[in-house]
Amino acid sequence: LEEPLYQFTTSSSEFDKDYSKFQGDDDEDANARSQFGTKSYWDAMYEGMGDFDADEYSWYYGFEVVKPYLLDYTANDGAVVSNKKQDKSTISILIPGCGNDPMLIDLYNAGYHRLTAFDYSEGAIERQKSLLEYLPSGSNYVDIVELSVEDARALPKEWEQSFDVIIEKGALDAIYLSGDGNFEQSVEEFARCLKSGGVCMSFSGVVPEEVRRDGFDGKKWKWLRDGSEDLKAGCFVLRKI
Repeated sequence: LEEPLYQFTTSSSEFDKDYSKFQGDDDEDANARSQFGTKSYWDAMYEGMGDFDADEYSWYYGFEVVKPYLLDYTANDGAVVSNKKQDKSTISILIPGCGNDPMLIDLYNAGYHRLTAFDYSEGAIERQKSLLEYLPSGSNYVDIVELSVEDARALPKEWEQSFDVIIEKGALDAIYLSGDGNFEQSVEEFARCLKSGGVCMSFSGVVPEEVRRDGFDGKKWKWLRDGSEDLKAGCFVLRKI
């Protein structure tokens, strides 16, 4: 993979110098390993007070990097999803931690029309609504994309076995940085929401290898692609068994 657009950090860096200012009233923020693991940080960013563009930002990689992997492991290799080739417009995709990434628009324009996205920051969902106004003329995002404010550790019960594909870019990194056990809980929820044989594509550069291996264990997941050797942020592709 090419150099990512931005790399999260777990160390005391220039972005962590003012970490304390992001430790708001949320008690869980006190357990975070980095400012990137605090809800206060992300809420502030989507209000225009963060380190990145509050209107639109592609985390790690743009859709031009994601698309070939999506095609390889879904439309062009139906065995990964359902033992037969599948029309792109019928593939149900979940985007955790959607933030202000324009990937939903890219997915729609590429022919994927069953899209669900969530974030735990209300500000992120508001940003997504603004971005989706740029869908092609005549398109109504309410009819195309389901947006909601959710906690990745406790997703809606009705989402159980609902999705063919999960695409996350940096969401699990931020969740890992939010404190012990949160990564594992979220991966359990991803597994619950994926259909049998469904695929999780994770673009990640922070989660330690042993934590990732334990979370995506061989009893529930088959590793299709190990991105450990990719530059900084890897592409990990896993199939729910």
